Amino acid sequence: MPARVLACFWQVRFRMTRLLFLALVGLTVSACAHAPPALSRPSGDSGFTAEPMPEPPGMDVAAPRPFELQPGDVLSLGTISPAPLNVPRLVVDEAGLLHAPLVGAVPVAGLRMEEAQERIQERLRRYDRFGLVSLSVTEPAGHRVSVLGAVERPGAYVLGGGTTHVAELLALVGGLKVMTGDAEVAELADLEAARLLRGGTPLPISVVRALAGDARHNIPVAPGDLLFIPALQGASVRVLGEVKSARALPWRAGLRLSDALTRAGGMTVDADSADIRVVRGPLSKPKLYQASFADVVAGRAPDVELARGDIVFVTRHWFATMADVLQRLTPLLAVGAAAVTVMELNAAPISQ
Repeated sequence: MPARVLACFWQVRFRMTRLLFLALVGLTVSACAHAPPALSRPSGDSGFTAEPMPEPPGMDVAAPRPFELQPGDVLSLGTISPAPLNVPRLVVDEAGLLHAPLVGAVPVAGLRMEEAQERIQERLRRYDRFGLVSLSVTEPAGHRVSVLGAVERPGAYVLGGGTTHVAELLALVGGLKVMTGDAEVAELADLEAARLLRGGTPLPISVVRALAGDARHNIPVAPGDLLFIPALQGASVRVLGEVKSARALPWRAGLRLSDALTRAGGMTVDADSADIRVVRGPLSKPKLYQASFADVVAGRAPDVELARGDIVFVTRHWFATMADVLQRLTPLLAVGAAAVTVMELNAAPISQ
């Protein structure tokens, strides 16, 4: 075994053991002090910190932009003249030039149709003093926008006639990526982190508010724009214990305890609905909270909002001890500790 691989193995083993030990000690101490009730929102939990997402201010509602020619547009050129000219397909090249018979290369990118027509008319007069130029768009292929990330049909799309807004563009690509199964549908897109880039620079809009119809955010898209919808990668909530289908669920803002339990198939007949544990925080120092789903159903307690990375553990009747919780959570914490350690070691060279 090469020395570098062996060194990596022992570092992973040592650091994983340390993280796991700290996690189990933290949970044990929490249990001895009696698990406090879970707060209704993660924002009220001193043990939970999330990087604040700046709220984009939006943009002033601007007047609709006129159609301007772009590289890639396909045009049809004709003249009304005793010696008429008819060219059904001319493409604006990457340099923004239109190569037409007689007139040669004419720069048209960024011009409105009437401006481009007048420019070609001027060039043509040296050959045909009385000819009138007629210019029309056959395919607006240069008016493309790109949508990438967690959407159903990512790719480049040609903007048709009229104005296309952010919300309409999302509808054009089939909407957000979702996961379906077991009679449940979960969105896999992180809309709060979505960005619309123009010229490589993010615009100060919120896609969430654009979908809500806010005119300052649901702005018209322009040729060359890129809409990026990141996935909820790594953002999950795990539901374990006495549920019918233990699983990791994609996290989304506003995910409640009742939603997570429902999507895990509900609780088994042995479950103690009055004693559900929520493990929150980093593996090195996790916190343990207690929630009562029975109180939620009876209206005596709020439905707990879950945070990214939470672990929901449903205990059993009669022996909802910390030993039971630790026994079920130890393998999961071990895997998580190993993953964290490997990622950290991959990011840093091994010391010699």
